[in-house]
Amino acid sequence: MKSSRSVSAVAAPHCDRGSRLGHDHEIGVAVEAAAPGGATIGRISGDIDVLAAPSFALALADLAQDDAALVIDMTGVDFVGTSALSVLSTFAESARQRHMTWALAGNRAVLRPIQATGLDTKIPTWDSVRKALDWIDARGHA
Repeated sequence: MKSSRSVSAVAAPHCDRGSRLGHDHEIGVAVEAAAPGGATIGRISGDIDVLAAPSFALALADLAQDDAALVIDMTGVDFVGTSALSVLSTFAESARQRHMTWALAGNRAVLRPIQATGLDTKIPTWDSVRKALDWIDARGHA
C-alpha cells in the first residue's frame, strides 16, 4: 500500500518587480512510498532557479533522511538553473558517500542540462519513474 505526504517548499519571494519572472519561486514536493519495491519516490515540481535552489536542497535532504532507495521524480519540473545543478551534484556526492541507491527521473528540461554539464556520469538518470524504479530493483537495493 502506498503512503504519501505532501510538502510545499517555498523559496524567497521574487523581489525584482521589473523582471519577466513573475512567479513566486515555489517548488512542490510530494513524497510517497512505492508499493512494489519499497523505494521512496520524491516528486518535485515547479521551476528550480537560483531563488528556489535552497528549498530544493532542503527537499532533497528531507527525502534522503532514511537509507531507503530513492527515486527523485523531476518530470514535473519546467526549468532547472545552474543552482539546481549544483544542488544535484552535491546531493549525488553525498549519496555516493552514504552508499545510497537512488535515481533521478526527468523530462527534457531536466535531463538535457544534466547531460550537457556531464552530471549524468554522477547521477543515474532516466526519462520515467518506472525506468528508474526498474533500475533500482535490478540493483537489488529497493
